[in-house]
Amino acid sequence: MTTHEYFETTFEDIYDLWNEGLWPGRVSKIEDRSALSFDFNLWRNFKNISITKQRKKIWEYKPTFWAVKQDNKIIGVNSGFKTDVDTYRSRGLYVIPEKRGQGVSNMLLKLTISTAKKENCAVIWTMPRKDALFAYESVGFQKIGKWIDDGVEFGPNCIAINQIL
Repeated sequence: MTTHEYFETTFEDIYDLWNEGLWPGRVSKIEDRSALSFDFNLWRNFKNISITKQRKKIWEYKPTFWAVKQDNKIIGVNSGFKTDVDTYRSRGLYVIPEKRGQGVSNMLLKLTISTAKKENCAVIWTMPRKDALFAYESVGFQKIGKWIDDGVEFGPNCIAINQIL
């Protein structure tokens, strides 16, 4: 039986999987966090599903990175960070193709949710691709709004949320 080792890591350690696996040929620079922000309160009160760029605000919160190793090789990664005082984002979930279906993404997402709870966030959000939404739904995320294809390099994506508090 093969075991997986889950651990907190650094942006530098997961960068290659993001660059080569998740976003190959990406035009925009890959940074340790994204300026995209989702206002949960606008959605909760008015069902306004929109994404904005909060370039200045994202630097207020430190991102966390997770990785999974098997046989001393990183096979999966994810990150998370606050986008507001009580809102957290999951970003960059990627598992190498030959290791998919083994529960790796599920555990990475659970680690992300756990960190969001520790940081006193009420909701965690993400923008999964169409073919990855099921992984998020398996840990409680719900798709809201329509599929987004304009302005995204690797779409279509949607907004999915998980109310955790």
